[in-house]
Amino acid sequence: MSNVQLGSTPLIGKINQIGMILAAVGAAGLAGVYVISGSERFFADYLLGFWYFGGISVTMMFFAALQYLARAGWSASIRRIAENYAGLVPVMIVLMIPIIANIYMDHHSIYEWAHGNELNEDEILVKKAAYFSQGMFKFDFFAIRLVMYCVLWFVMHRFIIGNSLKQDAMAGDISPTRANWKRSAPFVLMYAITITFAAFDLLMTLEPHWFSTIWGVYAFAGHFVAALSIITMTAVALHSGGYLKGYIRDEHFHDLGKLMFAFSVFWTYIAFSQYFIIWYANLPEETIYFTNRMTHGWEYFGYALILTHFVVPFMVLLRQDVKRKKKVLVAAGIIILISHFIDLTWIIMPAVGHHILKAESVTFGWQELTGWIFFAGLFLVFAARQFKANNAVAINDPLLNESFEYHA
Repeated sequence: MSNVQLGSTPLIGKINQIGMILAAVGAAGLAGVYVISGSERFFADYLLGFWYFGGISVTMMFFAALQYLARAGWSASIRRIAENYAGLVPVMIVLMIPIIANIYMDHHSIYEWAHGNELNEDEILVKKAAYFSQGMFKFDFFAIRLVMYCVLWFVMHRFIIGNSLKQDAMAGDISPTRANWKRSAPFVLMYAITITFAAFDLLMTLEPHWFSTIWGVYAFAGHFVAALSIITMTAVALHSGGYLKGYIRDEHFHDLGKLMFAFSVFWTYIAFSQYFIIWYANLPEETIYFTNRMTHGWEYFGYALILTHFVVPFMVLLRQDVKRKKKVLVAAGIIILISHFIDLTWIIMPAVGHHILKAESVTFGWQELTGWIFFAGLFLVFAARQFKANNAVAINDPLLNESFEYHA
């Protein structure tokens, strides 16, 4: 089958250009935050952008592995879109360095448990000292875990996406795809474990007295529906530009719309389950999480989250016919991506504002957009690089013909 190279197309060039501009503006903005608002807010905003786009990139890899695990034929023509958007994964270990460095910054760390002798003075944190770790090098085990997640994600990228790319050059031999069929199950399990513990370490430990056993699923649900939105919006852009008209059918848009709808509802189910169990138990060490987020102006973020992450996507994508309307899918995708930003802001900034910055009111302004803009730029630049280097469709995938003949 002929190559589907989009590297020289105006669309990919525009994505790269927009990404470079966003990365430059975001970097300048983050520098301004550091100078004007201090290092603590800088690192909080950096973490917000890192987890938003880093989590989506890793989840794009999971989407690809999941298709191999299910041996899904319908997605063979769109799977490469997700694989190309995982371009940020190989450099995540470098992007993790500022977060690791912040752990060792004593009272300037955004992690309350990393402040001086905090572990020795707090009864609850003493019980968790082994997890946070104070060895020969302070917090070494915690830092090692963060590095380990990035290494495992790199391995997953190297094998799953690496074999997918190898298949492009091997028309008569499907051994790379067979290898992925075998490896996809352990890699899906690896993703589940690493995304859960990374969410624990990077987000939940911002408030070390609080915990949620459903936190990993909550983090996954938000990233997955955001990743689906980006895949759908890109598929629409490529199809509308005439690049993949022979590869993507209305049925693909229909199924992507169904997945966006389903996982918007799934995120709502997980979010409500977490809230309801904590509210019903009424334990002070657990309810404090929602108490801090329902006061000082943060309650409006919670209301906006209900509206944008559930009500609007649910109402927009409920009807069967609208899932084939590309403009509706794009609108729903934009709303979901905005809601994901609201969600992570609602998780990170109240914790940092209340415990670190000692703010009496909502800690949100232009500063919180800088980290998101910076990582949005990097995300687009690395995606454009992958689209330039690789085919936009897995051209020799043995299930690609099923995708052409797919009817919902």
